[in-house]
Amino acid sequence: MNMLSIIISYPSLGFFIVSTLVYIVCRRHYYFIYDHRLLFVVGLMFSRSLTYYAIVEMLMWYLTDHEVSFVRSTVLSNIQESLSSLFVIFMAHSADSFVGRFRTLLFSTTAFISGVMLLLIFNPYDVTWLIVILVVLLALGKSGDRLLENILTDLVNEVDKSEGRNKKRSHARATIWRRVAHVSGAISATMWVAPYSLGSTHTSWNFAFLVCLISLTVTLMIFCKGHSVYHQGELIHRPIQIFFRVVRARLQKLLRSKSRCSTQERSLERKPGNEGSQQEHGDNCYKEDVKVIRSLLRIFPMWGTFFVVSLISAVGNTFYYEQFDNLEFSYKIPVQMYFVILEFTYFTIPFLYQWTRFRRNQKLQIGVGVLCSFLSCVFAWQLEVNRVKELRNLGSGVNEYIETSISFLWLVPQFFMLGCMEGLTEKGMLKFYVSQVDKQVQNYGEEYMEIVWCLGQLVNTSLMLTLRRQLGWFNEGTNDETRLDMYYLVLVCVCSVNLIIYTCVAIWFYKDKKQDHNSSHDLHQHD
Repeated sequence: MNMLSIIISYPSLGFFIVSTLVYIVCRRHYYFIYDHRLLFVVGLMFSRSLTYYAIVEMLMWYLTDHEVSFVRSTVLSNIQESLSSLFVIFMAHSADSFVGRFRTLLFSTTAFISGVMLLLIFNPYDVTWLIVILVVLLALGKSGDRLLENILTDLVNEVDKSEGRNKKRSHARATIWRRVAHVSGAISATMWVAPYSLGSTHTSWNFAFLVCLISLTVTLMIFCKGHSVYHQGELIHRPIQIFFRVVRARLQKLLRSKSRCSTQERSLERKPGNEGSQQEHGDNCYKEDVKVIRSLLRIFPMWGTFFVVSLISAVGNTFYYEQFDNLEFSYKIPVQMYFVILEFTYFTIPFLYQWTRFRRNQKLQIGVGVLCSFLSCVFAWQLEVNRVKELRNLGSGVNEYIETSISFLWLVPQFFMLGCMEGLTEKGMLKFYVSQVDKQVQNYGEEYMEIVWCLGQLVNTSLMLTLRRQLGWFNEGTNDETRLDMYYLVLVCVCSVNLIIYTCVAIWFYKDKKQDHNSSHDLHQHD
């Protein structure tokens, strides 16, 4: 590794580590708790984080390294991410309503191990059906992360015997342990395990697959050995069943209205009894379900603006890394450096926002995140324009390996803004979701948010394939007359329109919390 790589990359990792240490030390009495039972979960968290940063996050890079076309590798990467977001819903429903969190997490981690083993043994990039199996297995493995976070939160709440114990504090303490495991896995992948890592020049894809396979297998065995220390409690019904109950009640009401004339005489002959009380109970349940559905529908305008954010996130996880080619020192600087920048800003900026005077204003926090999506696309667009111009001046537009004079540091601003966008909008949307929806569904904002992330991945894929077929903007390689600059310009326009729409929605559609409370109180009085 050359000196420039050390000067640039190691301070980035240092900031990443120091941010976590400062966060723990400053409020250690509130945030920190230790019990040996937590290590069963933290170890599995570490191995999953290591696998994600060494393999899953670099899946597109792996495919392009093995001569898979730019378009196909992008499609497969987006499908994997969208399936992972979609499987989160099914995993959560299965864990809380059917088989429990332990068995669901065991299934997810086993799928993770199977996917890594498939990569180690076979060459799936030249067999279509093998690629499909690989993508599904990695998506199933990644979708179990939230279950492990819930297990850690419950375990921290169980071992915490302090006087000031409450749900919020237990969640904060579990977040610290999750943060430590997540950062440790990211640093290990960036420094030693992933291909082109900072600390070793002899790493390869097979080495990364083998290390991650051993790590996942060992930590899963330890987790299974210590699973008896965790007790989930009684299984509950997920809020998704509310939708089905409302739809069924609507259909039954429609059928009853059509057959009312034919059944009117028989209804008059019935004697009053338990049927009347059962009907009244059913009507009350139906009203409660409708109330929940209406609270969820109220959040839809905000989800619409968040959808554009998910689209930009999908673009950042695919096309941004492809811009790394042809930049100065791009074959001496590891691409994992940008993972570190992204994760650092994702954590740090929302944390710093909580220390401002606007920390209770979720709409402003989301708005700043939406603005960052616009700025990220602007930086990406300008970099791509100059990168293509430089390649054309060199007369080597189809050469994927030529190095230009554009510094790799010009890629940092768009990743910095991408991390700010994801951190601010995600944290702000979760808080805003809780403030707007019914109490029955307040704990499921992250899972509903995954649906929007899934749609963003799918739309990015659809747009790319449509523009390739209609306008020829996307070809086999990033330099083969691929018009990423035009695609980024389209996204800049979309983000600017989305920012205007969000401003209007936040100001005129959603009132302040106090106004919402007053309007809700007036509505109940009117009823």
